[in-house]
Amino acid sequence: MHDDTLELLISIGHTARVFRRFDEARYLFERLALLYPQRAFPYLGLGLVELDRANYRAAAQRFGHAVEVAPDSALARAWLGVCLVFDGHYARGARLLATAVDSDEPGAAPMAAAFLDLPECAPYRAAVNAANATNAANAANVVRAAVAFSTLKRLTLRGGH
Repeated sequence: MHDDTLELLISIGHTARVFRRFDEARYLFERLALLYPQRAFPYLGLGLVELDRANYRAAAQRFGHAVEVAPDSALARAWLGVCLVFDGHYARGARLLATAVDSDEPGAAPMAAAFLDLPECAPYRAAVNAANATNAANAANVVRAAVAFSTLKRLTLRGGH
């Protein structure tokens, strides 16, 4: 399918969503999922249809599928995090949202940051920040140990030991 046609179909699906024509939007995104099963966009569309209907578990399943087929998609992780927050799974939602905060993907970073600022996510945001700091410190320790080991190895080899 040509890119222009694909963009038009995606736009029609989102327009149907906006006008609360959920059956038509779902139908279109399901057909796109059949045509493009290894792409995230049809599952994102299906997730948004469920999110618009306040069906957070079904939306999380759709966004989860988008993350499975496109693990690097910050937008899919952000939407999944939003659904988890809406469904009351604040810790899991905050962890996913934190992975999207530094993204360059359009729309992902501001949305993730906004949801992380919700009062419900505050205790988990602090835990995520602490875990990220610990991971960064551990990575720095590994680098220091590798540098020290390589220096020790060079000195040992030069000294004939």
